Parts: sequence; structure tokens; C-alpha cells
Amino acid sequence: MNFKRIQWIFLIAFLAFDIIVGCELLLQNRFTIANGGQNRQETVLKEMRSDSISYGPLSKSQPNAYYISGSRSGDGGQLEQEMTKLHNQTARFANSQLNSEFDSPIRVNADHPEWQLNKLIKRSRNVPLGSHYHYNAQLSDKTTVVYTQMVKHRPVMVSDGQLRFHLNNNHQVTGFTQAYIENATTLQQRSATISQRRAVIWLYRHNQIPNNSQIRWAMLGYTKLLTTNNRNRSVYVPTWAVQIKTAGTYERLNVNAFNSTVMKSSPDTVNMDGIK
Repeated sequence: MNFKRIQWIFLIAFLAFDIIVGCELLLQNRFTIANGGQNRQETVLKEMRSDSISYGPLSKSQPNAYYISGSRSGDGGQLEQEMTKLHNQTARFANSQLNSEFDSPIRVNADHPEWQLNKLIKRSRNVPLGSHYHYNAQLSDKTTVVYTQMVKHRPVMVSDGQLRFHLNNNHQVTGFTQAYIENATTLQQRSATISQRRAVIWLYRHNQIPNNSQIRWAMLGYTKLLTTNNRNRSVYVPTWAVQIKTAGTYERLNVNAFNSTVMKSSPDTVNMDGIK
């Protein structure tokens, strides 16, 4: 065996050794960073408990989502076209929204209105495009039953894609308002979002969650980020919507699930009496 061949063998062995050690160090560093992040989160969660902020289990998983582009169905759009199929109700379409009043109120179960309404929305003569919406218990209250349009398997958390049934004091549905996002398309490849846990911690660290409060739920859905000049199309971003109960009110705050920023849109605040 000549000297040059021996050199090559030692060089290859040395490089292989370097690669193995490098990989081990990289994995160790990643594990350390991950552990450090988890430990910091645990510390913040303990601080929240100390501030009398209660919460249930918070997921550490990071779901995948997209930026979505779509336009609210307007004059001559799908929603207005489907309106012509409606029976036994008086409907009108204005400002990209369908408003309808039933000829006869429909009684629903006070605790589970979706039992009757899930059947109702399947028939196009009752509700147009009903198969695109799912019941959303978190957004519903004693006066309004909310169904959210599903885009890429996530609910639309703003009125652009919601179906709202109106309830009277006798647990009867008197009619509904409806908006629909049509031609929804993805703007980029699927990307990982922040976790539910991180969204809640981010709100706390930015002084958005007051002491002596309760985090009732945190849901991942789509909210409007901006509206473009291209046929009035809007861009929707995956958002963690978090509802917080403080004293007699419920407040909903939003966190951009891609970059962790607290959304500047006005939060929804309702009186406690309106919640089931």
C-alpha cells in the first residue's frame, strides 16, 4: 500500500469523524435550545398562575396553514346567484351580504341549536352554499348562532365568511345574515404556525391578559390582513383567536400565527349576559 493511498484513507476517516461529531453537537444544541424555550414557557405559565390567570391545556403543536387570497361575494357573485333558490323566506342582497327573514320562525334546542340547523343548511332552498360552513360554538351566544366558512380546513373568524342565525327569546331562529369568500386560493406553500401555547404566552408578555382572568379558548382560523386593489381581493392570515373572560365581560384578541404579532384590529367585547 503506497503512502498516498494511506493518506487518503486517513483523510476520509478524519472527515467522517468530523461529520459524526458535528452532527452530534448540532443535535445537542438544538435539543438545548428547544429545552431552553420550553423551560422559559413553563416559567411564564407559572407567572400567569401567580397572577390568577386560569387556563386549560395549551397545545405545543405547530399546525400548518397558508396565506389565503379571496374576494367577498358581491353583486352577481355566487351568493347572490344562489339566493334565487330560497323558499319560505324574504331575502335581499346588499353590500356583499345576504339578509333573510323566515316566513315562520324555526324552533331550536336552547343548548344545542346546531342539531336542527345542521340539517337546515344542507338544503339550498333554506341556506345558500350551506355545505361550506360549520357550526362554531365558541363564537355563538344566546342571540346569535354562528357558522363559519371553512377555508383550507380552518374557520373564517371574521364576518367576510360567516353565516349568522338570529335567535329570539323563545329559542326560535327568525332569519340569518350571510357573507361568503369566493375563489379562495393559497398564496404560498403550507407553512408551520406558532403553537397555541406560544400565542397565549405572547399575549401575556405584551400585557394583553389582565390579572384575575380566565382564558376560555384559543382557536386557529383566518382573519383579514389587508385588501388589495386587484378586484377587491383580500388577503387572510392564519390567526390564533383567544377569548379572555375578565369580570363581567369576554374579550377576543388575535395573534398572527405566522409572525406572533398581536393583531391591531379592534377586539370583540361582549357582555357576560350574552354568553351561554
